[in-house]
Amino acid sequence: MLVQEFKLYENIFIETNIQAANYDGVILILYPQEMDVGLPRHINSFIDNVSKLDKHIYKVPTVWNCDYVSGGRLVLSPTGKITPYHDVSVIKDAAKKGMARALDAGMKKPLLVIENVVNFPDGQLVGILGALEAMYVPLQIREFKDSKNFIHIGFHSDEKITEAFERVVRNALALERSRIFARDIAGGDPERMAPAKIVEYVKHSFAGDTNISINVIEDQGVIAKEYPLLAAVSRAANNVERHKARVVEINYNPSIPSRVIETLLLVGKGVTYDTGGADVKISGRMAGMSRDKSGAAAVAGFLKACSILKPPHLKVTGVLCLCRNSIGEDSYVADELLISRSGKSVRVTNTDAEGRLAMADSVFKCSEIALKELNPHIYTIATLTGHARACYGNYTAAMDNHSAKATNHSGKLQFSGSRMAEGIEVSTVRAEDLAINNGKCKGDDLVQYDTDAKCRNHQLAAGFLIKVGGVEENNIKYTHLDIAGGAGCFPEEPTAVPILTLCHAHKVLTM
Repeated sequence: MLVQEFKLYENIFIETNIQAANYDGVILILYPQEMDVGLPRHINSFIDNVSKLDKHIYKVPTVWNCDYVSGGRLVLSPTGKITPYHDVSVIKDAAKKGMARALDAGMKKPLLVIENVVNFPDGQLVGILGALEAMYVPLQIREFKDSKNFIHIGFHSDEKITEAFERVVRNALALERSRIFARDIAGGDPERMAPAKIVEYVKHSFAGDTNISINVIEDQGVIAKEYPLLAAVSRAANNVERHKARVVEINYNPSIPSRVIETLLLVGKGVTYDTGGADVKISGRMAGMSRDKSGAAAVAGFLKACSILKPPHLKVTGVLCLCRNSIGEDSYVADELLISRSGKSVRVTNTDAEGRLAMADSVFKCSEIALKELNPHIYTIATLTGHARACYGNYTAAMDNHSAKATNHSGKLQFSGSRMAEGIEVSTVRAEDLAINNGKCKGDDLVQYDTDAKCRNHQLAAGFLIKVGGVEENNIKYTHLDIAGGAGCFPEEPTAVPILTLCHAHKVLTM
């Protein structure tokens, strides 16, 4: 298995000289002139001259012959106009486009100039992450052929190496390793990342990590008993060994347990392919459904970040709910009455609303575990509803239960997302979003989905998970993140959201 890794002082370097001989070109993020961002002293006049020659340099990335930089080539990558409504994503996008343009120009040893901009406190970190994102090569391409697209990369900030900038680079490399891991899982095709293959990949990735333990539940009898809603979704897939459901528990424990002040329990939707089941997807809507495992991928990626950066104050459990929503003679169908782990009966109404069922029993188990933990907070992360994307475009919808809302948790996530170029939109779970999930027939505690609902579909999905997951009865903080819009759709690569937001909000980064 070919691992795509960036290692400081091996293939990643902090550079102090913009004319260093061992690079074949320089990438400069070009800010609007009115921001008056200082440029490296060697190229100030050069930028002035080319801006007079071609104002287009402030619109699209361009390549110039420049004697004042390494390799004699300079890529100018503009942010475009920056208004008070813009966030740090303008830097991420400029760095990503600039690196992509450098690669297209044939550079193998690019040097990125990443200035510290007062308007964006985390701009250097986000800019480096944007540049590294442009270097990503999908796992199956890496396994098929030698696809390394660089020899080494340099990052230039000041004319001397500072501890602060080195820390920024180290954080960026750790986060990008985590995002590569998540993208590999989310972007792998339905066979390369079938449930059994994800288990194999996760075990391989965490091999040797002493602060990580992994528990895989693959006995179908155990899954049927302890995760009955997940088992129903997986029924049609169970005659294919590699497609059978798995529940993967990844635990991060810091070396000094007495320093822990918060416990995170994250449940990720890992539907490796969603046909819609008996309520089959039609009109071409099935294409792209291998990305329905992006929630589980993000959970695994967050645990990877913890294993590298080793936050001393967190204890973390990540649960990957892996299954495939297949079609077959044993498909679960609408009208079935299922008994969840919580003991509540759930009437199936649409087999294409399988994600909430896949996660529900794990949420309840986490609520049981949380009672014994210090300051627990449960998350669900899932590409759950098209409604979230319809409402918020390529942004993540964050929804708190009443306990998490009391601490304004989604608001804090929104702040962290704005600092890390991962947009978060706060949605409020209201009483009707819980009530609409109540059973309609005698003896039914809950309906899987109210098929008459005309609005608030992403909020009512959170309401279902709250009601079936036991978080209300136990007064546990719970936040649901619907990443259907933010996870990345074909032909774009997976984004690995919301790993950066979670790492920022929960202070995983080294300071």
